[in-house]
Amino acid sequence: MPANFTKERVRKIARIAESEGRKFDFILLKNATEPHLDLSFFFITGLEAGLFEGCALAAYPDGETRVYSSKLEEQSALKGGKRFHVTTFKDRNNLAGLLKKDLSDGGSLKIGINSNELTHKSFEDFKNIFPEAEFIDVSSAIVRARMIKDEHEIAAIRESAYIASRVFPKLLDNLKDGMTEYEAAAFLNSTMQSLGAQGPSFDTIVAFGENSAEPHYSPGSVKLKKGQFALFDYGAKYRRYCSDITRTVVYGKASKQQREVYNIVMEANQLGIEASKIGTKAGEVHKKVLKFIDATKYKGRFIHSTGHTIGLAVHDGAVIHPAFNGIIEENMVFTIEPGIYVPGFGGVRIEDDIVARKNKAEVLTTASKEFIEV
Repeated sequence: MPANFTKERVRKIARIAESEGRKFDFILLKNATEPHLDLSFFFITGLEAGLFEGCALAAYPDGETRVYSSKLEEQSALKGGKRFHVTTFKDRNNLAGLLKKDLSDGGSLKIGINSNELTHKSFEDFKNIFPEAEFIDVSSAIVRARMIKDEHEIAAIRESAYIASRVFPKLLDNLKDGMTEYEAAAFLNSTMQSLGAQGPSFDTIVAFGENSAEPHYSPGSVKLKKGQFALFDYGAKYRRYCSDITRTVVYGKASKQQREVYNIVMEANQLGIEASKIGTKAGEVHKKVLKFIDATKYKGRFIHSTGHTIGLAVHDGAVIHPAFNGIIEENMVFTIEPGIYVPGFGGVRIEDDIVARKNKAEVLTTASKEFIEV
């Protein structure tokens, strides 16, 4: 990892914040306990090991960065010692004292905070440590900085997508009558780790039959039967970066309607990928996909956004939907995942991870999207 890695990322945030009229003296990030960790802590530091609960980070516009690590995480923090200064604290009171000693300058401070990820308790602690400070929300600048990936990040996401893609054919080889959703999810998770993943990037979704009509279904003890849809939505985490892929198959012989629904979703997936061009409004991509599906007899059965950005978080700050007022920029990484969901019948979703490139989108997920009867 380059020695200027952390400085460049902090400077990127500072440039964006200044363009938004949100200048600061330094950014102050604070982790609570899992799952309330600010992933921007890891975006700035590049640290791949360690949990860093209760730890903090101060970063100045010129890129100088200080990491305040508990004794528990000290060895992990020191791995980044060439990129930032590491101070170890004993307990919460000691951390508060160190922050006040190191960061107070006797004047009126403008402290940037990431309100999207800062707990109320941590913010109250900041106000007690710096009672005269003005706190400036720079969360939008952090989101924008994280949204446009560098090649280091893209390489990690590409590998996580490659791992997830390799698992799919192995899964198909192991599907059998009576297999439960729990068992299929466990197979996906363990196989991803055996191929080099840290673990799943989110709670794996496996949905058989009618359950596939519920987009965020949680797997249970339902058993696989012939003639059912089997939907698998999962992702690998590699060097903290996430992938997110969905594939749907029919177990046994497909009905005419199952094939029909699948072919519509498949065409919508391809339409979304082709529409994801640099300079295009994210909302326009969604509108094209929605219009296509709504022109079929399944109007109203596509019930979520066409996609979302991915990175350190599986939902990394923006959606491919009119709710996000931004445009697609080079090196944005996001999903394209249209679906049709029919209660009582089942659902199909086909999801890929893509990178916006100058000529056309680069598709990172390589698992087959052909209509499959297992």
